[in-house]
Amino acid sequence: SELHLTHLQVKNVTNNPIDGKEGRIYIPDQEVSKLTLTSDIKGLKRERREAKKNKEHSKKQKVNPE
Repeated sequence: SELHLTHLQVKNVTNNPIDGKEGRIYIPDQEVSKLTLTSDIKGLKRERREAKKNKEHSKKQKVNPE
């Protein structure tokens, strides 16, 4: 039995004399709103959130050596 694959249509492929064979691929759009944030972001650390709540305890006060 012969293969009937000789008449397949090639899609999204162009032949460029400089670059040679070029093709385009489809990538769906990324939904940025559904991406999760990584846990190493400095602004979301627990210590900084707690320090923001307790501002008077978060900064060290200068002590006069006199």
